[in-house]
Amino acid sequence: MRRYLVLSVLGTCLLVFASGASALAQGSTSTFYAGANSQGQKLLFTVDHTASGPMFDPVFINQVSRCPVSGDVFAVEFSFQGLQIPITKGRFSLVQNDLGDRFSWTGTVTSKGASGKESIDLAAFDSQGGLQDCGAGSLSWTARALVPASSATVTPKAAYLVKVSKAPDGSVHLSITH
Repeated sequence: MRRYLVLSVLGTCLLVFASGASALAQGSTSTFYAGANSQGQKLLFTVDHTASGPMFDPVFINQVSRCPVSGDVFAVEFSFQGLQIPITKGRFSLVQNDLGDRFSWTGTVTSKGASGKESIDLAAFDSQGGLQDCGAGSLSWTARALVPASSATVTPKAAYLVKVSKAPDGSVHLSITH
């Protein structure tokens, strides 16, 4: 478990520094936002100020999910690399659907803070072979704008790590580790 926590922290630090470096290389600036959802689980994202307008650039989000039939409770983290979602009139919406999960992160962003809703739904089998929807439902979240140097103090921790990356050809890839 500790090995995955260390890898998770290291990966997040690399993502934070890489996204900051790429933003500076492209001539844009970024504002980091750190916060938590209504479960107290941490989240981190940036707003990249680009020539095309502001972009929501997620870094990671955590949630404690519950399975209604089996009673399993576990922490899930989604981490991201290479996604930039347009912010229109201060609002963004990121929704990812896959065969085994559905992820939604929406919100409103200002220069000082942000808030919105998140949900993660994971398909899982129970002991009888039936399908169950594991998740926490729709959770509220809030975040505050940070100076870039303080973003390294926000570290994720989860039992499952889901990494979402976007390739140059636009395809989205998922990797899940436990």
